[in-house]
Amino acid sequence: MKHIHSYYSPNNLYNKIIEGLNNLGKDLSKVTPDDLQPVDEFHIRGDIATKELIELGNFTPDMHILDVGCGVGGSTRRLAHETGCHVTGIDLSDEYIDAAERLTQLLNMQDHVKFNVGSALELPYGDNTFDGAWSIQMNMNVEDKLGWLKEMYRVLKPGARAVLYEVCGHEDKPIYFPVPWAQDSSMSFLIPKEPFRELIASTGFKIEVWNDKTDLAQKAFARMKEPTGESTLPELGLHMLIGNDIKTKAYNMRRNLDDERISLIEILAVK
Repeated sequence: MKHIHSYYSPNNLYNKIIEGLNNLGKDLSKVTPDDLQPVDEFHIRGDIATKELIELGNFTPDMHILDVGCGVGGSTRRLAHETGCHVTGIDLSDEYIDAAERLTQLLNMQDHVKFNVGSALELPYGDNTFDGAWSIQMNMNVEDKLGWLKEMYRVLKPGARAVLYEVCGHEDKPIYFPVPWAQDSSMSFLIPKEPFRELIASTGFKIEVWNDKTDLAQKAFARMKEPTGESTLPELGLHMLIGNDIKTKAYNMRRNLDDERISLIEILAVK
């Protein structure tokens, strides 16, 4: 767990993001969620997928939603911005949470969005607390998937909806590394689709939607080519979160998708 934590703990992250915004000529007093999208929507298909998940969740302004594995809070803020609901994000990385809180203040969204540092395996909330939850590309770094799912189930109110957007593996095809969530196999805990589905159901969740989005993921990575030599990185981008080898990781995502070594699943489950 320690090496996973260090992987997601880039130094001085918030200031680097601010520097990137300044270099792009952004007025910091007028920054919007769309301005931050290149760096804070850290999942396949970015804000397009986030908006689809918001529609799937059908969360309303009177709800309090938990974002498990929130990163720097891009999808957390997007959810609050689009629906008016209150959202609490939790992540293991204190560096991510520091950036998440400060970016939320920059957007003046702190009345609707809060953050905590903590483990998905020991959520610091009472039973039946939240009206809904979502977890976006979180399971790949979680070895104890049943523990994570049970905790999410525990803190949800009866009838609450959970939205998951997750990468699954293949039973006998190892993936190419590095990838966005892992430098090597010691950090990655993929399981195939059907065992994952069985785990979700075993916690008591009723799966109402199970959409395979792999074809859309393939389209998203279709133009990724094998990097050759040094390449220019954007002023604002995911390299700030997971390192300057981002193009190699993106190329390996294309290879893994094309070879059917990974799949992308969108899920709605109800307690």
